Amino acid sequence: MTDTTVKAKTSGPVRLRQILFEYLMLTIGTVFTTVGLYVFAMPNRFVMGGVTGISIVLAGLLPASFPLTAASMVTIMNVLLLLVGFAVLGRDFGFKTVYTSLLLSGLGMLLEWIGKQGQWVGRVGGTLFPLTQKTVGSVTEANLVLELMLAVILPGIGAAIAFYYNGSGGGTDIIAMIVKHKFKVDSGKALIAADFFIMLVSFTYGMELGLLSALGLFAKSFIVDKVILSMNRSKYCMIVTTHPQEIGAYINQTLHRGATMWKGTGVYTGEEKYILMVVMNARQSHAVRNAIKSYDEHAFIIVDDTSDIVGNGFRPLF
Repeated sequence: MTDTTVKAKTSGPVRLRQILFEYLMLTIGTVFTTVGLYVFAMPNRFVMGGVTGISIVLAGLLPASFPLTAASMVTIMNVLLLLVGFAVLGRDFGFKTVYTSLLLSGLGMLLEWIGKQGQWVGRVGGTLFPLTQKTVGSVTEANLVLELMLAVILPGIGAAIAFYYNGSGGGTDIIAMIVKHKFKVDSGKALIAADFFIMLVSFTYGMELGLLSALGLFAKSFIVDKVILSMNRSKYCMIVTTHPQEIGAYINQTLHRGATMWKGTGVYTGEEKYILMVVMNARQSHAVRNAIKSYDEHAFIIVDDTSDIVGNGFRPLF
């Protein structure tokens, strides 16, 4: 049995589109993270770790006249941790984290300004956030459970997107990435390791907020792992055919994927066959199944879901 690998070639325009797509996804992830932090977590003092959690703690300890806002403190701490990220994780991670950190800080400052416009709509204290705050008699309170859910889900999705594309939102997410790469643990566990002690500080605001923050941190780590697992999901295809060159060329030139080819023999018919193994995303698997019909209507195809793929074109082996 022979084994031949068909390698995919990545052209300049394809690589450029890939880079632009990665930064688009990082932008979307950063928007999720920023809204979750500045609209839901910070106004309720949910301390689930990160430099945002540190800034929440400092904002509660420092006088109101202190010249730095929470967003400014986040920016300063991000810069310091970013230098560490460049040194340990490399330039690709560093540049992506610079982009997401600056975007997060800029959007955070914008949301802080928007939050202070609550006076125009008659909100108590002149603040727009928390969004669910309401006044019953003389007491103003927010729906903490709903606010916590959004403070967990949105940053969880944002962090997962950033980790998937080898970036981060800055801050202690950089520490989490270092823990992930050095100790080969899941992203969610790395987040807990990086943010656990910061989360403990939340108990200084009371047992209720402390327990909610602890619940939020563990829930966020769970969401991060589940979202990354979903994003990693690919299709593993085994194609048995008598027209391997045509199908291999389609996989290589049209889908820009590589494939491995074996030569085999049908046990029942004794006919010489070729087996192509290829891993691709769901959209590409549908395309290759439709294309195979025009090359070999008697081809035999096995398609299965897989999410733990390492090596060239997917997650790095080391």
